[in-house]
Amino acid sequence: MAGTAITRTQFLAVLSDIAGENADAEDLTKRLRAAIHAFGSETPDNVRCSKQLEVGPAGQEFGLKLRKQPLLLSDVAYALEDAPMPASIQDAIPGLTDQDWDAFTRLTTLIYTLLSKDAVRG
Repeated sequence: MAGTAITRTQFLAVLSDIAGENADAEDLTKRLRAAIHAFGSETPDNVRCSKQLEVGPAGQEFGLKLRKQPLLLSDVAYALEDAPMPASIQDAIPGLTDQDWDAFTRLTTLIYTLLSKDAVRG
Protein backbone atom coordinates (compact mmCIF):
# COMPACT_ATOMS: atom_id res chain seq x y z
CA MET A 1 0.00 0.00 0.00
CA ALA A 2 2.93 2.37 -0.48
CA GLY A 3 1.43 3.93 -3.60
CA THR A 4 3.42 5.55 -6.35
CA ALA A 5 4.99 8.97 -6.05
CA ILE A 6 2.02 10.44 -7.94
CA THR A 7 -0.62 8.79 -5.76
CA ARG A 8 1.28 9.75 -2.58
CA THR A 9 1.40 13.34 -3.81
CA GLN A 10 -2.32 13.24 -4.66
CA PHE A 11 -3.19 11.90 -1.20
CA LEU A 12 -1.00 14.45 0.57
CA ALA A 13 -2.43 17.27 -1.55
CA VAL A 14 -6.04 16.52 -0.61
CA LEU A 15 -5.09 16.20 3.07
CA SER A 16 -3.32 19.55 2.82
CA ASP A 17 -6.39 21.06 1.18
CA ILE A 18 -8.61 19.72 3.96
CA ALA A 19 -6.36 21.43 6.50
CA GLY A 20 -6.16 24.58 4.36
CA GLU A 21 -8.55 27.32 3.42
CA ASN A 22 -10.60 25.42 0.82
CA ALA A 23 -14.01 24.77 2.36
CA ASP A 24 -15.76 23.03 -0.52
CA ALA A 25 -16.77 19.94 1.46
CA GLU A 26 -18.27 18.05 -1.47
CA ASP A 27 -15.21 18.52 -3.69
CA LEU A 28 -12.82 17.65 -0.86
CA THR A 29 -14.80 14.51 -0.02
CA LYS A 30 -14.73 13.34 -3.66
CA ARG A 31 -11.01 14.03 -3.91
CA LEU A 32 -10.31 12.30 -0.60
CA ARG A 33 -12.15 9.16 -1.67
CA ALA A 34 -10.38 9.10 -5.03
CA ALA A 35 -7.02 9.59 -3.33
CA ILE A 36 -7.69 6.74 -0.89
CA HIS A 37 -8.49 4.45 -3.82
CA ALA A 38 -5.50 5.60 -5.86
CA PHE A 39 -3.04 5.39 -2.97
CA GLY A 40 -4.31 2.24 -1.29
CA SER A 41 -6.08 0.64 -4.28
CA GLU A 42 -9.76 -0.20 -4.51
CA THR A 43 -9.71 -3.13 -2.12
CA PRO A 44 -12.95 -3.81 -0.25
CA ASP A 45 -11.38 -2.41 2.95
CA ASN A 46 -10.36 0.85 1.28
CA VAL A 47 -13.72 1.26 -0.48
CA ARG A 48 -15.59 0.71 2.81
CA CYS A 49 -13.27 3.15 4.55
CA SER A 50 -13.73 5.87 1.95
CA LYS A 51 -17.52 5.51 2.03
CA GLN A 52 -17.53 6.12 5.80
CA LEU A 53 -15.52 9.33 5.55
CA GLU A 54 -16.40 12.82 4.44
CA VAL A 55 -15.20 16.36 4.82
CA GLY A 56 -17.55 18.85 6.38
CA PRO A 57 -18.79 20.61 9.48
CA ALA A 58 -19.17 18.99 12.87
CA GLY A 59 -20.51 21.46 15.38
CA GLN A 60 -18.29 24.54 15.30
CA GLU A 61 -15.50 22.73 13.46
CA PHE A 62 -14.85 21.67 9.87
CA GLY A 63 -12.67 18.78 8.82
CA LEU A 64 -12.31 15.08 8.20
CA LYS A 65 -15.25 13.31 9.78
CA LEU A 66 -17.38 10.23 9.89
CA ARG A 67 -20.10 10.25 7.23
CA LYS A 68 -23.51 11.44 8.37
CA GLN A 69 -22.29 12.01 11.93
CA PRO A 70 -21.29 15.25 13.62
CA LEU A 71 -18.02 13.63 14.71
CA LEU A 72 -14.57 14.59 13.53
CA LEU A 73 -11.91 11.91 13.38
CA SER A 74 -9.89 14.05 15.79
CA ASP A 75 -12.65 13.50 18.38
CA VAL A 76 -12.39 9.74 17.91
CA ALA A 77 -8.59 9.88 18.16
CA TYR A 78 -8.77 12.02 21.29
CA ALA A 79 -11.08 9.49 22.97
CA LEU A 80 -8.70 6.69 21.97
CA GLU A 81 -5.84 8.41 23.80
CA ASP A 82 -7.37 7.60 27.17
CA ALA A 83 -7.88 3.93 26.34
CA PRO A 84 -5.34 1.29 27.36
CA MET A 85 -3.56 -0.60 24.62
CA PRO A 86 -5.95 -3.27 23.30
CA ALA A 87 -4.95 -6.88 23.82
CA SER A 88 -5.13 -7.45 20.06
CA ILE A 89 -2.39 -4.81 19.57
CA GLN A 90 -0.28 -6.33 22.36
CA ASP A 91 -0.63 -9.75 20.70
CA ALA A 92 0.20 -8.44 17.22
CA ILE A 93 3.18 -6.35 18.37
CA PRO A 94 4.55 -8.02 21.51
CA GLY A 95 7.37 -5.52 22.13
CA LEU A 96 5.12 -2.45 22.05
CA THR A 97 5.17 -0.69 25.41
CA ASP A 98 2.48 1.43 27.02
CA GLN A 99 4.70 4.46 26.36
CA ASP A 100 4.89 3.48 22.68
CA TRP A 101 1.09 3.18 22.56
CA ASP A 102 0.71 6.57 24.25
CA ALA A 103 3.06 8.17 21.72
CA PHE A 104 1.18 6.58 18.81
CA THR A 105 -2.24 7.69 20.02
CA ARG A 106 -1.00 11.23 20.82
CA LEU A 107 0.51 11.65 17.35
CA THR A 108 -2.65 10.22 15.77
CA THR A 109 -4.71 12.84 17.61
CA LEU A 110 -2.38 15.63 16.51
CA ILE A 111 -2.53 14.52 12.86
CA TYR A 112 -6.34 14.41 12.86
CA THR A 113 -6.48 17.75 14.71
CA LEU A 114 -4.34 19.20 11.93
CA LEU A 115 -7.12 18.20 9.50
CA SER A 116 -9.79 20.24 11.30
CA LYS A 117 -10.38 23.90 11.89
CA ASP A 118 -12.88 26.32 13.33
CA ALA A 119 -15.83 26.30 10.91
CA VAL A 120 -16.62 29.94 11.58
CA ARG A 121 -13.14 31.36 11.02
CA GLY A 122 -11.95 28.77 8.47
